[in-house]
Amino acid sequence: MDRTKLYKHLMNGFSFMIPFVVAGGIFLALSSLSLFEPIMLWMEETGTVTFQYILPILAGYIAYSIADRPGILPGFIAGALALNGDSGFVGAILGGFAAGYSVELIKLLTKKIPRSMISMKTILILPIFGLLFASLSMLLINFLFSPLSIYLETQIVELNGIPLIIVAIIAGALMAFDLGGPVNKIVYLVGVIAIFHAHSSILMASIMAAGMTPPLGVALATLLFKNLYTEEERKMGKSNWITGASFITEGAIPFAKKDPKVMRPALIIGSVLAALIVAIIGVSVPAPHGGIFVVFLMTNWWGFLIAITAGTVASALYIGIFTKEIDEFDQP
Repeated sequence: MDRTKLYKHLMNGFSFMIPFVVAGGIFLALSSLSLFEPIMLWMEETGTVTFQYILPILAGYIAYSIADRPGILPGFIAGALALNGDSGFVGAILGGFAAGYSVELIKLLTKKIPRSMISMKTILILPIFGLLFASLSMLLINFLFSPLSIYLETQIVELNGIPLIIVAIIAGALMAFDLGGPVNKIVYLVGVIAIFHAHSSILMASIMAAGMTPPLGVALATLLFKNLYTEEERKMGKSNWITGASFITEGAIPFAKKDPKVMRPALIIGSVLAALIVAIIGVSVPAPHGGIFVVFLMTNWWGFLIAITAGTVASALYIGIFTKEIDEFDQP
């Protein structure tokens, strides 16, 4: 099976899920501000309900990516069954794939159905049998994976002390390793799991700081060491202030590709430092995205600012020290 397609299907579900996690997390965080009680209760209820749709959306849109619209119903229900059956994110992901490929199998088996029955296929056969296969798959998935999922989620949520610092260091390094690639996304998913179960997470804050630092480090390097970059690269560096502040790691990719021997260690060092400081100070964030724009929701928010500043400066200085000057003919 093509790994690229599997990754594409997973990322499709992931991209549809993230707005639910972000919005739900922010509503739950705002509900704890102890302002006008009826409004706070309304925000808490809204955030809680939004969180309940995270796994169904994840599984539903994995299945949608595989089987198009007929995959949404069985995928959505597979995610709901994963939520009820305690197999969590693992169950929702596996259920989404099971639902999508079940629908594809049904399509294949009914390929030669008479034209007069196509409407029945769309309205009855695909939804009913897709749902049947998805629900049967979830019986097995929940049975096999709920103990593992509960164990992993408990370990992630209850991380503290030295183990938390070690995990934060590893997560920070991996966030900068491929800058938005598969490794980066897997680490980010771990942070999302922590938010999903605890509603506020030091690990997620570490991951966010580590993801912001690479583009910010590049931006600072292009500002401090202009002789190392062309005019076009300096313009790209300016845009990295925005992408970095917004927690969009991919802004650093063009620079990392140009000089990976210098850039990879530079960005990893900055991300590790930022994640480490966040974990030591105990910064906690209730939303899995937003970067600088959700700082006001963080506990020990000042520690987050110190962390991204330190990581940014460390990356920029490493780049400035070890990057060779560009040829004078390349200068603007």
